[in-house]
Amino acid sequence: MKALYVFLAWMLTIPFSVFAQEEKVSMLVITGGHDFDRTAFFNMLNSFEGIRYQEKTHPTANAIFETEISENYDVILFYDSWQEIDEQHKKGFEELIRKGCGLVFLHHSLVNYQAWDFYKDVMGGSYILASDDKSRLSNYKHDVSFDAVIVEKDHPITKGISDFSIFDEIYGNVWVSTKVQSLVETSHTASMNPIVWCKEIKPGTRTVYVQPG
Repeated sequence: MKALYVFLAWMLTIPFSVFAQEEKVSMLVITGGHDFDRTAFFNMLNSFEGIRYQEKTHPTANAIFETEISENYDVILFYDSWQEIDEQHKKGFEELIRKGCGLVFLHHSLVNYQAWDFYKDVMGGSYILASDDKSRLSNYKHDVSFDAVIVEKDHPITKGISDFSIFDEIYGNVWVSTKVQSLVETSHTASMNPIVWCKEIKPGTRTVYVQPG
């Protein structure tokens, strides 16, 4: 279920012209800064016959934003947890957003770039690590059983997927923009309410965030 879920998520971000060409979707995968099960994750990606991907890992991954990235990749998948980025690479990312690209953010990428408001706005949310107001700090809890309710049943990401239960990590007290479209939610009192959302930044640039990780 999770593999299908992520696959549908990033498919939403891809311009329809890509499919018309009957070519594999080109995807950049950015990792680093947080451990994950590499074998299971890349086995999942390898099971998708319709994509080809390349991995870039921090601390050097941000250098990709110096290139003509929008001409080389249809989708960027963020499965990283990183804070450092210089002004040159910020400008490269902002140019990418202007030109158009599909962006998929998974799980702990919500923690990225705490001091960069543009990134937070593009993603549509942020896990808050530091604040003078301690009540604003986000939190997490491992090994929780919770419900996942599909709130947009006809959306391309969630169409055909029924409500389900999941055993996973939850995030609580997360900032989520009022401009996102919530797709999947949970009623668990310790969790953020939307756990999957999407956002159209501009025509050609669409983002999806998937919290279950």
